[in-house]
Amino acid sequence: MQIWKDGAAEGVVPPNHFGNLRTLDVVPFKGRNFAVQLSRAPKGGGGELHSHPDWSQVFFVMKGALTFDTGAERFTLTAGEAVLFEPNDPHYTINEADEESVSLVITVQQ
Repeated sequence: MQIWKDGAAEGVVPPNHFGNLRTLDVVPFKGRNFAVQLSRAPKGGGGELHSHPDWSQVFFVMKGALTFDTGAERFTLTAGEAVLFEPNDPHYTINEADEESVSLVITVQQ
């Protein structure tokens, strides 16, 4: 068993993200095939269009709203809603709302 208690930490701005979006490793990869992150995006924060060749990602919006663009579809999720991106699914994210968006991001390596 391992317990993480870093919830008050600020996290980091990942590469190819903007607007001071920050992620915090709740459960880091470190020898696992999955990770759990807390993602906080202020208004205007997000991630550039990208995909992951060997990762699936679930974004579960816990607070606020987050807009996604796949290049073929654009949609906004609000608190309590989620989306699954399979490997190679392109996705762009941005918080267009006035309040901070907080999401739990679960990544599984295929």
